[in-house]
Amino acid sequence: MQVGSRRGVLVAAAAITATASVGACRSRRDGGGDPLDVSASANLPVAPESLASDGTTIVLGDPGAPLAVRLYEDMSCPACAEFETEGTAPYLKRAARNGALQLQFTLGSFLGPGSKLAANALRAALDQHKFADYHDLLHRKQSAVRKSGGFTRDRLLGLAIMIPGLRGPEFDAAVLETQHRDFVEAADEVLRTSPVLGTPAMAIDGALITSDRHELFTDRSRLYRHLRKAAGATT
Repeated sequence: MQVGSRRGVLVAAAAITATASVGACRSRRDGGGDPLDVSASANLPVAPESLASDGTTIVLGDPGAPLAVRLYEDMSCPACAEFETEGTAPYLKRAARNGALQLQFTLGSFLGPGSKLAANALRAALDQHKFADYHDLLHRKQSAVRKSGGFTRDRLLGLAIMIPGLRGPEFDAAVLETQHRDFVEAADEVLRTSPVLGTPAMAIDGALITSDRHELFTDRSRLYRHLRKAAGATT
C-alpha cells in the first residue's frame, strides 16, 4: 500500500492493511435508531452538497450536523482510491446521507498537474450537484487513468459522460478552461499548511487521526465505535 505524501512523492506505508468490515445495520429511514449505524443496503436520500464559507471545503451532508469528519485526499493518490473503494469512506458517505454527520473534503493536488485538473473538475461538478457521484467515479477509475498517464481535461470530460446530468456547457467550460484554479490552489495550500503528512488523512471534529489508528480507514465497525464516542462528546 502506498500513501501520498504532501511533499509530492508516494511513500510506502502500512496505512491501510485490512479490508473494510461493513455490518448489516438499520438506518434511521428504516425505522429509527442510531443514524451512525447505517447499512450498505439502506435506502437513503441523496446528500446535500455545498461549499463551506472558507471557500476550500466541500461538504457532503447537512452542514449543520454536529459531528464533522474531514477527509484530506489527492485524486491521484492510490491509497486514497483504495480508501474510497475498499475502506471506510463508503460508510462515511452513507452516514452523511443518513444525517449522522457532515463529511468535509479538502482536496490537495501535490501529486502533479493531473491532481489539479481533477480537483478543478470536482469543484465544477459541485456546481451541478454531482460532486459525490463524480468523486466516486474518479476514484474507481483512478488506477486505469494513472496507467494512461493521469487525469487530463479530455479524460475528465470523457468520464463525466458516465454521470447523468453532469456534462453540459457550464461544466465543460469549467473543465477545459480550469475556471476553478483559485479553489484548487487554495485547497492545496490548506493541506500543505496542515499537520497532515500524507493522504488519505482523516480528522473527526477537528482531531486528526494519528498514524497508529489505521484501522479507522479500513474497519467499519471500529470507525463506527470511534464516531459514537465522538458524537457523545458533542451532545
